[in-house]
Amino acid sequence: MKNIIVTGGDGYIGWPLSFKLALTFPEKSIIIVDNFSRRSQVVEVGSDSLIPILSLDDRIKQAKILFNINNISYVNIDVSSEKIDDLIALKKPGVIFHLAQQASAPYSMMSSDNAIFTLRNNEVGNMRLLWAIRNHCPEAHLIKMGSFGEYAMGGIDVSEGDFNPSYNGVEATSAVPYPRRSDDFYHASKINDSNYISIATRKWGLKVTEIMQSTIFGSYINETFDFKELHTRFDYDECFGTVLNRFIVQAVLGEPLTIYGTGNQRTGLMAMVDSVNSLVDLSKYNSILGEHRIINHVTESNFSINEIASLVIELCKIKDIPVSLSQIRHDPRDENVETKMDYKIENHYTKQNVMPTPIREVISKTLEIVIPLKHKINRNKILPSTTWS
Repeated sequence: MKNIIVTGGDGYIGWPLSFKLALTFPEKSIIIVDNFSRRSQVVEVGSDSLIPILSLDDRIKQAKILFNINNISYVNIDVSSEKIDDLIALKKPGVIFHLAQQASAPYSMMSSDNAIFTLRNNEVGNMRLLWAIRNHCPEAHLIKMGSFGEYAMGGIDVSEGDFNPSYNGVEATSAVPYPRRSDDFYHASKINDSNYISIATRKWGLKVTEIMQSTIFGSYINETFDFKELHTRFDYDECFGTVLNRFIVQAVLGEPLTIYGTGNQRTGLMAMVDSVNSLVDLSKYNSILGEHRIINHVTESNFSINEIASLVIELCKIKDIPVSLSQIRHDPRDENVETKMDYKIENHYTKQNVMPTPIREVISKTLEIVIPLKHKINRNKILPSTTWS
């Protein structure tokens, strides 16, 4: 049980997570599994990480030079191939973080090839991993990156895990999953993954913590902030740039912040530094056989898109950066919510275990990173060109 595997360990969250795991558990071997598809996908859409990032080889070398870290290695494996079974059989890890998924809704809607790649990579990769754990290390703890976007936001409070609904005055006699619904093929693949995980825990007794991850923003963890050699990627294009990161880039560039739809739609947020720290702590959790634990990984749960934009404008004024809004109904996703929806999001785990970094602090520090890179921004890659309908 000395091995921890991180699939997708070269990615936006995967690299800082792998680094922090190596730093936290020097007695364990951190094995990154990645085939660098995120790098190739970003190039495919004509974009690039705004923050220059080293190759994974060089990142690992710099971790050794700067922090004397000697316990990170990597293998180039496609998780949807049979090679993942061979690796799990060989290493028999005690903990597996599964982040090796195509994570862009717009990318999944661009073409039939992109949709098929998303389904194959995500669902086949998840299925192969579940079977590999069942066959070779059934006591391993799988920590699977899900998505808060799986949930069907129908105006009722969002449960953390299964709940007991009622219909026509009759309450369910057993707990059932919170309703799921997707408007894109990426989130549909995540919903299917959740179903497969449920089967694997109920029928095989596997131990799985599923992270319903809200929108990540920022580009650093505290340990790497001052070391450019260890920075993670920062995408801002329509496919891979998350909303707050995209707003920050537009503000620095002097472009209006483009509001999708009405801007009344709500989204959950979580700073990268908080997400990574929480994930590392979860690897210490003594999960029990047959447990499918669901965690709503969100610390800022009440922002609308309009309110996020207003916050960016407020903080940019402090740095003498003038910012305006563009509300001409950019609406690639058919987001026409007329008023901000009123519901609560259960997030018992993060409330009890995560001391959230103030959102203003993370935005300000991210601006510090992005402003010197203003000359590298490709303004032609920010506005949406892919529509859902």
